[in-house]
Amino acid sequence: MTAVSEPATEPVPTIRITSTADVVAIVPYMLGFHPSLSMVVIMVGGDTPTSAGVFRFDLPQDPAHADDHAERAAGLLHRYGIRQVLLLGYGPGNRVTPVMDAMRRILGDAGIDVREALRVEKGRYWSYLCTDPSCCPAEGVMVDMTGSVPAATAVLAGMRALPDRGALAAILDPPTGFDPLVGERVMRQVCDRVRELAVQDHDWFGDGVRQVTAALDRVQAGEDLDVATLARLGVALTSVLVRDIAFTRIGREDADDHVRLWTEVTRTVPAAFAAAPATLVAFAALSRGDGALARVALERALATNPGYSMALLITQAINAGMTPAQMFAVDWDGQVEAITAQARLNPAHARPVLPEGW
Repeated sequence: MTAVSEPATEPVPTIRITSTADVVAIVPYMLGFHPSLSMVVIMVGGDTPTSAGVFRFDLPQDPAHADDHAERAAGLLHRYGIRQVLLLGYGPGNRVTPVMDAMRRILGDAGIDVREALRVEKGRYWSYLCTDPSCCPAEGVMVDMTGSVPAATAVLAGMRALPDRGALAAILDPPTGFDPLVGERVMRQVCDRVRELAVQDHDWFGDGVRQVTAALDRVQAGEDLDVATLARLGVALTSVLVRDIAFTRIGREDADDHVRLWTEVTRTVPAAFAAAPATLVAFAALSRGDGALARVALERALATNPGYSMALLITQAINAGMTPAQMFAVDWDGQVEAITAQARLNPAHARPVLPEGW
């Protein structure tokens, strides 16, 4: 059982928070969706309190598991070096209160200051810390979730708040109007071509790298990619060496382009080819601090290929509390040199490995 459902995101663009209602209003934009039956932890850092990131986990069905979740959250906060938090539990009191009590107790024992603890339900919040009815009445405090200044600022900054986590996961579903049968037919044609080239002295590595580079150039130029191009990319990524070069291309300066490209590949290729591009979506999402998208992309990768090692590795790193900065503290130029040298030494290792039945 994993307590932390989404890895911590990085801080949002500078948005001034002046009230408890502002905190409640901004959370959906920090996560990317409106949470439900969740515990949300806003990490507070600095002498002048600022958000150092946020993470979320599902409320356990059985209150007996509340301590387990709280202990895992405390461990994650310790690894991040966080000493202050805001806690927001989403759902009815009988689901939120046992977890909130455990969080307050266990975080307090760990020396982590809970600056505010709220329950949020149906557009209202209740504080576990404030007993003054003049500011925290028994009926709760109504929050303007869309018209507040923080929410408006977030929208202007390009942040989103989808209706729920399912809507976020649906970003990776086939686009409206896409015919999976057409996608399958095109993919089979691409696979047939791979088998034809297999008897020739083909530069699999160079060809795959060129495909990735050309696709990124087109995405950066705002072009749409046709089904055949997306299928060829899906096949190219079945080569671990080509896939790993794609990983090295992911950087903070162009993370949005990578998310767009690999999302389109994930949405359109048959499920047997989706693990690699979905994992690239996750890695690119992490590089821009979008932990929620990273998690749903990893889930999509493992749903299509439960043993996909790169998706498992990144999932384990997230669950261990690694920050995006730690994950990306890599000599990427050195990685490119090593991958390229391996491809030159064993050119056949860059050949696509087609899934069974393709």
